[in-house]
Amino acid sequence: MSLLFILENNLDLFYVVTDLEGNILTNNSLFKSYVSHIQPKKITDIVDIETDREDFIDAIKKAIKQSPDPARVYARTKHKNLSERFNVWNIFVIGDRITFIGIQLVDVTSITSHEYQRQRALLDEFRFMLSHEIRQPFSSINSLTKMLRDTPSESEKIALLEMIDACVNKLDEAIKTLVNKAAREI
Repeated sequence: MSLLFILENNLDLFYVVTDLEGNILTNNSLFKSYVSHIQPKKITDIVDIETDREDFIDAIKKAIKQSPDPARVYARTKHKNLSERFNVWNIFVIGDRITFIGIQLVDVTSITSHEYQRQRALLDEFRFMLSHEIRQPFSSINSLTKMLRDTPSESEKIALLEMIDACVNKLDEAIKTLVNKAAREI
């Protein structure tokens, strides 16, 4: 049994092949039934949310650039009855063809409004921590390291190393906090 046969007949995987411009050339029966209501001509026609479409396009560009290694993207996909579903897509570029293998993750419309708001708040908090609590020490370490290279005085080097150590400790605490929060929420 060939890999192509398995992909084309798998009941759990979406399988789509496009040209380099994203025009759909072939797909499996699950994909056909999944998007029969929109009858997409291009692979990006299936992605509903603009930011997800941008991420999807970026992943395609990444797959082209790093071929034969695949790229992965999570995106909400249009579905029947105005629902959306999260899918993870692995994107492979082989020659002049792009192969998309997708797995359905979650029916977004089945999430309650309260659960959606809770997840949204967690995501916002996670973004804040990444942009402030984690990125700031990284930036400081980077700057202090450059200063350390250019500092001739031994006493100044010691002071810079102490500042780097403080930044590493701050970064370690931010990561521990983030991991503990994620563990409590999951």
